[in-house]
Amino acid sequence: QIHVYVDRFNFTLATHPRLPLVTSRVNPLQQKMSLKPDCHSDFDPWVYIQEYYGSLTSWHRSPLKHLHEFFTSHFKERADLKFLNFGSGPVVAFEASVVPYAQQIVLAEYTENNRAVAKLWLDQANNGPDFTALYKYVVQELEGKGPEEVDKRQEAVRHLATLCRCDIFQDTPIEKGYEGPYDVIYTASTLEMACANTEEYGTAVSKLSAMLKPGGWLLMNVSMGEAGTVNVCHVGRTRFVELNISVDEMYAILQRRCGFERESINIIPQAADKVDAIPMLLEEHIDEMMFVIAQRKQSTA
Repeated sequence: QIHVYVDRFNFTLATHPRLPLVTSRVNPLQQKMSLKPDCHSDFDPWVYIQEYYGSLTSWHRSPLKHLHEFFTSHFKERADLKFLNFGSGPVVAFEASVVPYAQQIVLAEYTENNRAVAKLWLDQANNGPDFTALYKYVVQELEGKGPEEVDKRQEAVRHLATLCRCDIFQDTPIEKGYEGPYDVIYTASTLEMACANTEEYGTAVSKLSAMLKPGGWLLMNVSMGEAGTVNVCHVGRTRFVELNISVDEMYAILQRRCGFERESINIIPQAADKVDAIPMLLEEHIDEMMFVIAQRKQSTA
């Protein structure tokens, strides 16, 4: 998702309907692209899991490590957190570090197909996906625990997690009954895929931050690049467009649109490894990701 893929085949393009113009990292000129009206049918969760989660790489390890470090440093004495993964997709693994501190885990996902695949994992269905490698990395490598704890951690996630619908373009962007407030909200490469420009992106981030408790935390794994540019990535033969956000834009959005104070924001650049990123994306590697940690103001009442 942080690559430009220059295809040699006749790939189709799928983007959000609100994105009529695209500034390509390969071609800096804005160009019209034919859009598909419904990304529910364009995104194949099984192909995505096969291509992006077939092996554990730095693309997975970096956000997993940041999440581990965040929870172990901020919530040592807590076991009552309400956690939301907004745009969780078909993968249920980035909740691994949350479990020791959580009372509730909500997985909010836009597409029905993604929710169906995530539910297979939650139900431990025989034909469900396998994310054991990601749990092993967190539990064994980061936490230093034994292999017997890996299955226990997955079972704990299954016990705590609930699936629901979301749509960031609705006034209430999450299914009724799951509006929060939350102690921690996490989102990764979701708003960048959905939003056409930084104005829409800022509105989307403000909607998420509004679901936080006073003193709550917003965590984001974001495609970082020059303002006004996008990444073109693919799942199978379908290409998707992802909005790049600059560090300056991120600070401005969090401070001006969401009311976070500058000292409460920590932006951590994540330089992706060109060799150990996503092996099947063969072409030019671009830019970086950034892991964003921002704490909402405590109540003044």
